[in-house]
Amino acid sequence: MTKPFFLLVTAGWLFAGAVWAADAPTASSSEAGGLLGGPPPPPTAPPGAKPTPMPEVVKLPNGDVRVGLVTVHPRSREVSFPATYNLRQGILEVLVATPVGRLHESLLRSTARPLQLQTALILLGLRNGARLPGGPLPQGDIVDLDLEWCQPDGTLVRRPVERWIHDTKTNQPSARFGWVFTGVTFSNGVANAEIEGNLAVNYAVGDTVLDLADAAAGDDTRFVVNTEQTGLKVGEAVRVILKPRVAAKAPAGKPQ
Repeated sequence: MTKPFFLLVTAGWLFAGAVWAADAPTASSSEAGGLLGGPPPPPTAPPGAKPTPMPEVVKLPNGDVRVGLVTVHPRSREVSFPATYNLRQGILEVLVATPVGRLHESLLRSTARPLQLQTALILLGLRNGARLPGGPLPQGDIVDLDLEWCQPDGTLVRRPVERWIHDTKTNQPSARFGWVFTGVTFSNGVANAEIEGNLAVNYAVGDTVLDLADAAAGDDTRFVVNTEQTGLKVGEAVRVILKPRVAAKAPAGKPQ
């Protein structure tokens, strides 16, 4: 039987991370374009909007942890959530959007909420931060994203999400830049990424949980759907799997 458990320390990390992001230096117009990695000014919550509720955290019998529609897999050090393949062609400013987000330019659609994903990443031990290194705040932890789906014969297939992203500058499938855990900001208790509907973006404008870990995110036309990649159809169910790029620590007393 599953049972909910509430970790005060986790809640503290969640909102400490949110405050860190919210209190970051205000971005200039060039930073809002993603050039320097600073967050753009947060959107204004709609009048009368209620504060975003804290997601329920449930420990599963197999040791995994469920946060709404997002699952933490401690043994494999991964986080996953369901989505659908969303776009046949066009510019990709967004990687994963919720139903209220910019679905006309998002590769994937998911009903998982941004704050659920943020909570799951924190439970896995990740820290949010700046999109790019070299600024006043440390860079957030970086994750790679894969897509997993079931073929008609029941076989599970897992591939890097970059196979479906075409880089117009190199005229090749996108390099594996990874996505940085920048973390959502809050306005009067409302998670701004939930207003905008962003889970992960390729163009560094707007509030989001994950932002592209490269200066390429400053160009809103840089990435488009790779129409030559087969294997998925619009509306097909997939599972998004996030794998942190966290280097293993050497045992105590041994050199790195």
